[in-house]
Amino acid sequence: MARIRSLFARLLVAQVALAIVLTAILAMVFYVDRNRTVAQLVTSRWAPSLLLVARGAPIEQVRQLAPGLLLTSDQRPEAVIGIASLTPRRAVMHETLVEAGLPVADVVFGRERNAPGAIPMLWLALKVDDGSTRWVSFESDIVEENLRERLLIATLLLFALAVVASALIAHRLALPLEALRTRIAANDASGGPLPNASSEVQAIDEAWRAMRQTLDQQERERALLLAGVSHDLRSPLGRIRMAAELLPDGDGIAHRREAIVRNALQADRLVGIFLDHVRSGETPLNETVDVAAVARGLVDQQQRAASELSVHAPPTLLVPNLSLVLIERVIGNLLDNAFIHGQPPVRLTVGTTEPRAYIEVEDGGTGIAPDSQQAMLQAFARGDASRRHPGLGLGLSIVQRVASRLGGSVAFHRSADGTRTIVRVDWPMD
Repeated sequence: MARIRSLFARLLVAQVALAIVLTAILAMVFYVDRNRTVAQLVTSRWAPSLLLVARGAPIEQVRQLAPGLLLTSDQRPEAVIGIASLTPRRAVMHETLVEAGLPVADVVFGRERNAPGAIPMLWLALKVDDGSTRWVSFESDIVEENLRERLLIATLLLFALAVVASALIAHRLALPLEALRTRIAANDASGGPLPNASSEVQAIDEAWRAMRQTLDQQERERALLLAGVSHDLRSPLGRIRMAAELLPDGDGIAHRREAIVRNALQADRLVGIFLDHVRSGETPLNETVDVAAVARGLVDQQQRAASELSVHAPPTLLVPNLSLVLIERVIGNLLDNAFIHGQPPVRLTVGTTEPRAYIEVEDGGTGIAPDSQQAMLQAFARGDASRRHPGLGLGLSIVQRVASRLGGSVAFHRSADGTRTIVRVDWPMD
């Protein structure tokens, strides 16, 4: 049996179980007390007549004094009602009669066929003063043939009532938690107090909103810092490059000039990556983008042979609620990652599997170890510890940030034959 994980289901099961246990205890107490009360009433009503029978008084005289129909027999009745649920009642009846001073040897529940309607009767084996045993029977409220059915119906009704009441209570308790879960999943810290929430749930909601606001503030400050530093760095880098290009030709100058320009361009590219990381979390997603056209355009810009890079895309793939700049950056980063850390040939595929759109880049590299895949999606994570390839480790992080904003995911796979690595980004088109 699968473990119950839902809070609503757990509360419902716990309350139903508690209701069943309490109902069973109350029913047992009520049943025992009722049996004893009825037995005492029957005994007090019939004890004088039964004592006369035990002392050998004439039956006709006893019947005249008896409070109801009284039958006698020298043999045990044949039509005995053998209902297990009546056994406790029979024991209580026997005990009560003995306590009242009646010489009762046995108590059974039977049916008198000769009586009108074959009514159920209480049969007692009385020891008469002469040493013989006489069976005496009379109609009594303690005999209930349909007790089992009544108990079953009562139990089912109580169980249904417990389930309905528990479901309503559990639903009311779980509803604020479900609303809180929805609010957290939507990353919405602007809502008001949760309706019908307990003080503990309200405290959790307030703590989460405070934490969310703090994180948003930190993210804004971080983005502003990165954007400001990156922007301010580009001006001196441009001046350094221009000054290097204006250096006069001379022995050893050209080589040094090229090194300066190359390093300035590399630094400018790294600054651009910082800006891309900032933009990936702030650029509005309000455009309808032809992802297929973007993919073909970026492949053409790579200027690589068809044996090294190919694209598989439909003629058009219009996807709403995107940003052209971000989709270009996602595809560009995936292609760069495939060529830098993987092996050609590289294949870029874009398409849809309703209702989701996807981008796949496949290469012949060894891929990323399964236990390192999630870590590689974090900012500044690098798979090449030796730093053989320059970079900041922000490429896949940018891809992950864009996918998260689109409500999608980034996943790593191996091809069916296990020889190629596939990085897949997919997101819901709505």
